Amino acid sequence: MKSYADFEITVTAGDHGRFLLKARGPRGEEGDGELRLPDDDPQIQALLARLRMLDVDEAALVLLGRALFDALFTGAVRDVYVRSRGALGTDEGLRLRLNIPSSAAAAGALPWEFLYDPDRGPLALLDAPIVRHLPQPDRVPVLAAPLPLRVLLTAAQTPPPAEVERELAAVHAALERLGTRVQVTVEPHLTAAVLQERLREGYHIWHFVGHGGFAADGATGRLLFEDEIGDPEPISSLQLGIMLDRANVRLVVLDACSTGQLALDPARSIAPALVRAQIPAVVAMQFQVPEEATRAFAGAFYRALADAFPIDFCVTEGRRAVMNVAGLGRADWGVPVIYTRAEDGRLFEPPVARAAPVVAPGATQSIGAGMQMLGDLIEAGSDVREAVIAFRADFQAAAAQIDILADYKDVHDQLHSLQFHCYNPIITDMRRLPDDDLTWDAMANYDVTLQGIVEDLRRVIERGKLAASELAWVADVSNAEAELAAAIEALDVKRLKQASRLLNRVLTSQPTVINARLNAAARALRLTALVQGMAAVRSWLGGAGYDAARINQFELGVAALATLSTGLTELVNEHDRWQIIDLDLRRIEQFIDQDITELELSWPDINERVAPLYLESSEAWGAALKNDAEKVTAALDSGDQARARQFFRRFRRQAGERFFRVDIDLKRMCDELRKVGDPLASVLKVLTS
Repeated sequence: MKSYADFEITVTAGDHGRFLLKARGPRGEEGDGELRLPDDDPQIQALLARLRMLDVDEAALVLLGRALFDALFTGAVRDVYVRSRGALGTDEGLRLRLNIPSSAAAAGALPWEFLYDPDRGPLALLDAPIVRHLPQPDRVPVLAAPLPLRVLLTAAQTPPPAEVERELAAVHAALERLGTRVQVTVEPHLTAAVLQERLREGYHIWHFVGHGGFAADGATGRLLFEDEIGDPEPISSLQLGIMLDRANVRLVVLDACSTGQLALDPARSIAPALVRAQIPAVVAMQFQVPEEATRAFAGAFYRALADAFPIDFCVTEGRRAVMNVAGLGRADWGVPVIYTRAEDGRLFEPPVARAAPVVAPGATQSIGAGMQMLGDLIEAGSDVREAVIAFRADFQAAAAQIDILADYKDVHDQLHSLQFHCYNPIITDMRRLPDDDLTWDAMANYDVTLQGIVEDLRRVIERGKLAASELAWVADVSNAEAELAAAIEALDVKRLKQASRLLNRVLTSQPTVINARLNAAARALRLTALVQGMAAVRSWLGGAGYDAARINQFELGVAALATLSTGLTELVNEHDRWQIIDLDLRRIEQFIDQDITELELSWPDINERVAPLYLESSEAWGAALKNDAEKVTAALDSGDQARARQFFRRFRRQAGERFFRVDIDLKRMCDELRKVGDPLASVLKVLTS
């Protein structure tokens, strides 16, 4: 099953211990219901107790699953579910997304993964994966399949250590069978310091084998790492969230018991805390599973993940593999829990053919070698110096402008992080104050991120390449961090609002300004003039009788520089076009739930500007965006507002992902250009010596 339609159920706490349900089908159908917890049903309570001990059989799991199904799918909620299933295409499944806030933690603590539809069977084993969805304000970027997947496989061998050793070996064996599709680094004795060091190396997946649970208060989730001498060291959910924040890990797999269980506040449970720390998806365990189930799950799960299937499909494949080795009557297949903030569950895209890489492999090395050879030729003969010195101004301008361009891109990226990793989540969580004191724990996490952003911006200022007046607003960011820290210390909502106002002042003006300056700096980069000058020098060298091998190496460097120059121009132009489109899509997104008029008025113009971008592309994203655009147009033409909203959101996600990819490509280009700066400077040094 390669695609899913979303069936979303939101649970909210009502009066007198009641829980209210709101269901939304994939085509905009809605229905309300009421969830009654089985607290007063002794038979169900006995089954839940047996499940925690993994002392169940197939009949018991069916009975428990049907009870949970009947509790969740009541009234109009059930009607929407039946209609949604009936409308599925032949290649679609129905993804059940459960949105359960901290105020409804008692409902979230139930093992919904064992839901049993009396007409179809256990949903988690069929085409209806069950996902604990935790929406976050940040967009989740989908990465092109970065095969091999880089997996950091870790363990903490706390008592009983033999059990951990077996689990670690089982997972490692499953990963090794995937061959070149994964690259595994193993840390069998994980400490906090080791994890911090390893995360700097860049991994797609962190897999932890060990023990977990709750602190003595019964409310704070934690994992057990090792300390320097091998004794257990508890690491809280908040500390883990801080360590993993901005680490670019796409997926965390916690092979430790109780990591999937909810505390009274999910933010203090391990898996939800990591999702709040911007991890796109977490697979955790409600209970402990035996070794054979671990091996079966890991093998099937990672195979599907390496093939770029959605995370929920990967878990379903893992569940089925467990069922095949342990049997349907064992509860092992229902132990994994998925928490995610990825809307469509897709963490990686399958590999696609690109017309040409943005920067050819080895381009900067060729440029560096070519410039080094030019320097050698200049030192070898004064006539070469005379031939090159006419282009000294181009060398000087290019070398200086490269540094300026790279610094503008650094500032651009920091403003992006400020928006999505600090300001947006602060505004979202601030609504829970003053009623929820635990919100201050999340604010402390955002403060750590904000401190890092301030430090990075100050480093740009210290380099002195950009005018101080252009970065005067960094003082506002620094003041906002000080206000945020003071607000957290004093639990002062007023100071927290002042911090958010300072950040908002920066974010309403600076991103557009910096983006304009970034593009201006890229266009001012005189690579084209430099390439033309170096081509003229190359022609002169050929006629002057210099060594052919040296000339050839210089020629390769000139060709690589020309490719880099062309790629930069194309990328800046594409980035500009997506930037304008992204601003319009954001504007529509703000109002679409309340009023569709803005979409109706703006869509023809937006589609006209986007169409050339997706029609020019032969990649998968182009076809997908074209398909979504056509569906938005058809829904608007027919007056179907629910479907217009649904398809616009899909179009918005696809367009946002493409803009993000272009943004990442531009950052890589700036990083490559920064490497070119040193060879250019070395030629300048030779010319002026």
